[in-house]
Amino acid sequence: DGVCHLCHRGVKWVFRTDRHAKIRFCCLQSKAAEPYLRLVGMDREDVLRRVLFIEGPEAYYEGSTAALKVASYLPLPYSALSSLLIIPVPLRDAAYDYIARNRYDWFGKDDECLVTKDRELLERFIDRDEMLGGGPSNSSY
Repeated sequence: DGVCHLCHRGVKWVFRTDRHAKIRFCCLQSKAAEPYLRLVGMDREDVLRRVLFIEGPEAYYEGSTAALKVASYLPLPYSALSSLLIIPVPLRDAAYDYIARNRYDWFGKDDECLVTKDRELLERFIDRDEMLGGGPSNSSY
């Protein structure tokens, strides 16, 4: 969610922590997100409630599982967070959904994608050209 302050902080944290640049990002509000959403059979409204992590054509995750899968790609000690996958999904997702429902009230929201105001992050976004006004990105990562 490109307008969510909590989401933006999370992206910045992953950006700083992922030293080998394994993880790429895409603002859900962009046209570049559409093929990925179609791939997993979701629409923007679904994903605005839960983070989506696409690992490959047949492997995608949402909610708490997505967040923990992202952590698994990070170096230690952060990758150890993925051990929380042992907690049953309904329990993890209940906590995740509670935070997601309240994130705008607790952390704030902007009127436009926050990444465009934080240029250092743009190199990791597959939709960076679109965010900068150059139309949909043709880059493939």
